[in-house]
Amino acid sequence: MAGRGGVEMYNKKLTWDGLVPPECTPEPSILRLNPDRQWEVAREPLHLGIDINRTPGIGPGIPFAKELLAKAGPKAGAVGLVPCARGGTLIGQWLKNPSNPSATFYQNFIERIRTSDKDGGVVRALFWFQGESDAAMNDTAMRYKDNLMKFFTDIRNDIKPRFLPIVVVKIALYDFIMKHDTHNLPAVRAAQDAVAKELPDVVTIDALELPINFTTNEGLNLDHGHFNTSTEITLGKWLANTYLSHFGHLL
Repeated sequence: MAGRGGVEMYNKKLTWDGLVPPECTPEPSILRLNPDRQWEVAREPLHLGIDINRTPGIGPGIPFAKELLAKAGPKAGAVGLVPCARGGTLIGQWLKNPSNPSATFYQNFIERIRTSDKDGGVVRALFWFQGESDAAMNDTAMRYKDNLMKFFTDIRNDIKPRFLPIVVVKIALYDFIMKHDTHNLPAVRAAQDAVAKELPDVVTIDALELPINFTTNEGLNLDHGHFNTSTEITLGKWLANTYLSHFGHLL
């Protein structure tokens, strides 16, 4: 979700190639909430300064916004993107911890949501694409459903009375094939489906349906573990069309 399109190893250092395709170029009507919680015109990498200690590249955010504006027209107004993703994290790192709010990413996440609607903005949806790290370990995979349920429920409770649709991207299989036993991946994917069935206004899309092929490396970076630019763009457009098909009447 943080975006690794165009990020490859050069001279033993992960580097973004700086290439910005038309689907990701800046537009005045597409904004991002920057690390200082100020609105600015969104530019790639969208998660620069957000996904700390990582090398962000092209992600799905700006392609999502462009597709949304193209399909929804004037009623969509301006689109404000609130990037919050942190690569390689466990769901447990995102859970609310009332006794120690700074112990997880949760409080910063909620504060970014609240800041984003101070100037008349309206939070329209949460897009959640996470779980590969949880799938690498049996204990975290088995707890994933309960943790995700708690995370989504706490968010909705903390931002009431706002209505928060959620789109979950079910994780793909390739991320841990080279590093871990993959038997935990189906458990996380099943947990994501279960949460969508048990909580209202949560829908899933399946990353396995994206144009990726582990054998040929189609759609992936050379590390075989992250989407390339083309796949990130496809994902962003898919998120927009999923949102519009389920929740577009709310615009």
